Amino acid sequence: MKRLFSTTIAAAVLGVAASAQAAEPVRLTLEEALARVRTQNPEVAAAALKVRAAGGDLVTARAFPNPTLAASAGNFSLGQTNPPGLSVGDTVVAQVGLAEELVLWGKRGERIAQAIGHEAEARAERADVDRRLAYEVKSRFYTILADAERVHLARDELDRYRETVRVSEARARTGEIAPADFDRIVLEQRGFEQEVADAELERRRAASEMLALIGLDAPDAEASGTLELSPADHEVTDLVQRAFERRPDLLAAERATEAADAALRLARAERWPNVTVGLNYTHSQFTVSGDLSNQLTANFSLPLPVLDQNQGAIERATAEAEIARTDVQKLRNEIPQEVRAAVAAYESARDRVRRFEGEFLRRATAARQSVQVSYREGSVSVLELLEAERSFLATQREYLDALRDAHTALADIDRAAATEVQP
Repeated sequence: MKRLFSTTIAAAVLGVAASAQAAEPVRLTLEEALARVRTQNPEVAAAALKVRAAGGDLVTARAFPNPTLAASAGNFSLGQTNPPGLSVGDTVVAQVGLAEELVLWGKRGERIAQAIGHEAEARAERADVDRRLAYEVKSRFYTILADAERVHLARDELDRYRETVRVSEARARTGEIAPADFDRIVLEQRGFEQEVADAELERRRAASEMLALIGLDAPDAEASGTLELSPADHEVTDLVQRAFERRPDLLAAERATEAADAALRLARAERWPNVTVGLNYTHSQFTVSGDLSNQLTANFSLPLPVLDQNQGAIERATAEAEIARTDVQKLRNEIPQEVRAAVAAYESARDRVRRFEGEFLRRATAARQSVQVSYREGSVSVLELLEAERSFLATQREYLDALRDAHTALADIDRAAATEVQP
């Protein structure tokens, strides 16, 4: 039963491997993945449309009110005329008029300033989408690289362990090891097979997430690159200053504040209604009554701001301006902490990588090789062999995790400090 269970796992692993080979994965470099996410991600497209919509609002804000043209005809008799016997042509009065709303000084400028602020905010938000998605792509890209290395490692370890099983089977036939110990060795193989399956599953999951992120319909993806870390030192003070200068979300918040201030000034200006002036021309056929045949009339209208002085809009605009300033201050408080956290995470992961490369990997490899030789010679037990194999595999996994964490932290530094955003 135990052998059957182990065989089932092995078949599942082989099935996953076969399907992966048949999938024909897309091979991408980091630069290609970043280029695709900037052109094919739906969030990028939506952000670009918001910029376009804000541009439309700016066009509207710059436009002047349309004049109003009015025409009418009246004085049609419904009964006997006075004096009697007049026809329609003798009584009709026709009017045509043109009216224009005059926007009081200060309103149009503030409306334009508000629209300009919103358009600048939309453009900054579009840049911020790029900044955030670049981090997501980098994080997944290096996760795929690390998971691919883990798959190779797990398969190599499985092949080595199969050789151990073969040697142990020969020793079991000669009576050098007990049948129970050989069964334990065979059963332990399922752990190595499961490691291959888990590593491949994690790699496929990371690949699926990146393919969805960059808007590419493909069955699988492979990352073309290396996990090797390049020497890099980061000065927190310089990074924080750069973040204050380049972070698109901070720029968007500042532009939103400018738009909110313009909206407040506009609300205060709109306490005073606009004036409407007009000119009417009247032609009257009813001259028998003493009407002038042709006449011009000028008119002027001004709503009196007695009851409604735009108090509600002013109160709302005041609150929204305060909210916008609070959002800016919130970001200014958060940005330095984000930069420091990203730098600290990178330095911690980099130190872990150095410890593994300087000592842990060498010791784990040497210990495993020594125990394998001793086991073949019969001088160590199966328990010691299994412990050495587990320790070596765990050390390799932790090393790959440290490399992945270091690259992710580097991407997080780029995100937090906006190092790749154009000033």
